[in-house]
Amino acid sequence: MPDDPRTTAALLARFRTALLATRGEDGHLRCRPMAMRHTVRGEELWFATAPDSTKCRDLEHDPRCALVFFDAADGTTVSLSGTGEVIRDRKLMTELWDPSWTRWFPGGPDPKDVALLRVIPEHVERHDGRTGGTEVLFAASRKRGR
Repeated sequence: MPDDPRTTAALLARFRTALLATRGEDGHLRCRPMAMRHTVRGEELWFATAPDSTKCRDLEHDPRCALVFFDAADGTTVSLSGTGEVIRDRKLMTELWDPSWTRWFPGGPDPKDVALLRVIPEHVERHDGRTGGTEVLFAASRKRGR
């Protein structure tokens, strides 16, 4: 697979749920399931969340995060680390709204109730469930010294 984040995002488009890991101000890692936007946009992965959630506070404190995707059919796992950002933009929320998010946000894309969470991949690995092998799909040069 080419070392291109857009190709990686297209691979992830088949997944509907990811586990998102963030680091809180207290230093603890937290992990929770997130429903991914069905349509991938370039290299970006999008999620909806409550704007006052712990994950938003975590990402505003430290934008580094990780996502894990698991395919139960063959045991393949894709792990991704990158930078997360909380976005509170009504126009963008309306543009990117995924109907599947209505399950958690029945009022739709109202910006006081919903924030967007964007993750930009920096490192992506695929763990083959059949062979146990690991393949790096994408590795961006580290821009921050954190």
